[in-house]
Amino acid sequence: EDTTKFTSHFCFPFDYQFLVKESAIKNNCPYLLLQVNSKDSWNRHRIEGYGFIRFPLNPGYHEVKVETWRPRASLESEIHSFFLGGSARIQKVEELVRTQFVDSNGQADIVNRFGLETEDAGVIRVNINVCTQ
Repeated sequence: EDTTKFTSHFCFPFDYQFLVKESAIKNNCPYLLLQVNSKDSWNRHRIEGYGFIRFPLNPGYHEVKVETWRPRASLESEIHSFFLGGSARIQKVEELVRTQFVDSNGQADIVNRFGLETEDAGVIRVNINVCTQ
């Protein structure tokens, strides 16, 4: 059994400031949407996975694990990806965060992703500092 874990360490700090009313943020919490890409030595590009987290609402330091995944492609697509690059992709990545939709009659319902075959693509650890005033 191969127990090798490949790890990459990045230190890419970024600073965002949101100005919202406290009542509005409980319904529409900000989120961080991640798309993991790779480029090999032959310049073949692949999307390795997707993941997202909603920002914590309570102030302080938070260590968050983002479980990433990717759509499972057909065998033909996997072979194409291996030899030529490219990969199965989500057309509208912002839709990954939505958990409900509103139909034409104004009725809200849960988004159904049944039938979307996925596979694990690893974990991203994110350190978040939240300040409120």
